[in-house]
Amino acid sequence: MTNSNTALRRSSITATPTEHTPLVNPSGKIDHDTSSWEKEFKWLLKNSIPVIGTYLLQNSLQMASVFTLGRLGATQLAAAALASMFASVSAWSIAHGMATALDTLCSQAWTGAKDKTLVGVHLQRALVILGIMFLPIAGVWWNGERILLALNQEPDLAEHAGLFLRYLMIGAPAYIAFEAIKKYLQAQGIMQASTYSLIIASPINLALNYVLVNVEPFKMGFIGAPIATSFSYWLMLILLLTYIRFVDGLEAWGGWTRECLSDWGPFIRLGLPGVVAVSVEWWSFELSALAASYLSTIDLAAQSILLTSVSATYTIPFGIAITASNRVGNCLGEGKAIKAKRASSMALIFAVIFGTLNSLFFIVSRSWFGYMFTSDQDVVRRVSVIVPLCALFQIADGAAGISSGIIRGLGRQKVAAYLNVFAYYAVAAPIGYILTFKLDWALTGLWTGLTIALFLSAGLQVIFLWIVDWHAEARKIHHRIQVAELKLNHHDADGLSVDSTDPLLNA
Repeated sequence: MTNSNTALRRSSITATPTEHTPLVNPSGKIDHDTSSWEKEFKWLLKNSIPVIGTYLLQNSLQMASVFTLGRLGATQLAAAALASMFASVSAWSIAHGMATALDTLCSQAWTGAKDKTLVGVHLQRALVILGIMFLPIAGVWWNGERILLALNQEPDLAEHAGLFLRYLMIGAPAYIAFEAIKKYLQAQGIMQASTYSLIIASPINLALNYVLVNVEPFKMGFIGAPIATSFSYWLMLILLLTYIRFVDGLEAWGGWTRECLSDWGPFIRLGLPGVVAVSVEWWSFELSALAASYLSTIDLAAQSILLTSVSATYTIPFGIAITASNRVGNCLGEGKAIKAKRASSMALIFAVIFGTLNSLFFIVSRSWFGYMFTSDQDVVRRVSVIVPLCALFQIADGAAGISSGIIRGLGRQKVAAYLNVFAYYAVAAPIGYILTFKLDWALTGLWTGLTIALFLSAGLQVIFLWIVDWHAEARKIHHRIQVAELKLNHHDADGLSVDSTDPLLNA
């Protein structure tokens, strides 16, 4: 623990609450609403834009490998796509899900804690826990070829995909750390740092992919793509750390401390349901691609186009969801329940607005949309049949994603997990299977199932947000932050501590 951190702890400990400190202010109300609809609109719009840009650029990193390897041959292209899907299912979805705990803990601590370095301690715990979680994931990736062969993939395809995963594993720790540190900054309202890092790293990644795959004397062929991507992951992490060191983000960092090796319970209790909530939806779309492979080559090609398209449009509500999660967490951390509720309502209004725009785009482009990806007439026609369904669920897709973000701001990841499992697997999956394979609706059946899942998930989550007691949530969060601060001060390196019998400390 650094001396500056100790000094900060010492200066704040005299104001640290005890069992005699009321959980709300003396008036009996925790809320002082200083916001307005106009303020929330401007704040959300301003801060969503860089977050949306971040995820657009982040998604482009692995897409660069797919585009570059397409020149080498069909096997290399398919192997890169298969390896990317394998990585998403086995690692990225898990890392993103666990990191949702930071959406809750960091955003609430930033405004609610007197000692801002509590935010940094949450980050340290996340990095340690995510690092430990990556060890078995690395073992899975190392044996990727064997696993894919066991899943009856073609030997040549499995070999190339397994090779891709082994070289991508070099950069995986940097990708996961970047995700956690990005959330640490977003909780402080620093939304643009990751965007700046990726504005530099993304074009370098594209150029490096091309050079390492095709250009002598650096030409490495197939393995050049995952090596370039791994390098880019480390580059964007280094750029983000450089931003923190020289621009902004140090206020919440008190230096590495042994505190990160203890009190993992709150993080894990939020992170594991976060994994379920994120993975349920993520895996459903990946499984739909697998299901399409059992239909026909035309269906599989159309499915690839459609999944790529809806993933691109989803970056808009996903960016809004991240921003809304931090806004709600910040508001609840400072005890402003009404402000938090207004922020969540404004985020849902954004879901309707941008969902409508996305829907209009799909409706207008229905007849020619497929030509942006292929000249095959059969594939284009198949895409045009499904595009209206994509247009139909855009508002639900946005509402579901943004509602999940708001629920993370509340720290109620379990609710999102339960509702998503019910919507996707208890209801939509059986319906989708029957429509697709039993009633021969083919691709229309798959997308009908996904549409039902999104509408059901969105509806249930919005109902939860409608009935939740925001004032009770604010009081609970206020209490949780007090507990975390008391534990942090209790283990101060200088021996400063509070009464170990304090009921808050032992809560």
